[in-house]
Amino acid sequence: MARGEFLQGEAMNNPVKANFNPLCDVHHSPMRRVMLEESASESTESFHQCERRDCNRIFRDGFGYSDFGDGEFDASRVSFRQCPACGGTLYLAEVDHTRKVETWECVEIECHHTEDAPSPSGR
Repeated sequence: MARGEFLQGEAMNNPVKANFNPLCDVHHSPMRRVMLEESASESTESFHQCERRDCNRIFRDGFGYSDFGDGEFDASRVSFRQCPACGGTLYLAEVDHTRKVETWECVEIECHHTEDAPSPSGR
């Protein structure tokens, strides 16, 4: 599959940045990296989870934002932004509350794409 043919829900095999810190797309709160042990297989998957106790939002490279509860990924509220430069996944990196602007960055190591978008709270 060519990079331009990347589809939502298909994790890319390209290396992602080791130290990226996404913000929750709902609360703009920091997210922490969580390791999920898969009992059915020997693979271990990591994702970022909102640090707010009352929030179930997570971020996964290749899938974007969704909810996670009762040990299951819930795709009913998926929010996915694809990088126009490389096809990777964009994450919410910064929010300027004064200007009401969100800054989104690509997770791919080789890609330095960022884009600003109006914050939904500012609309």
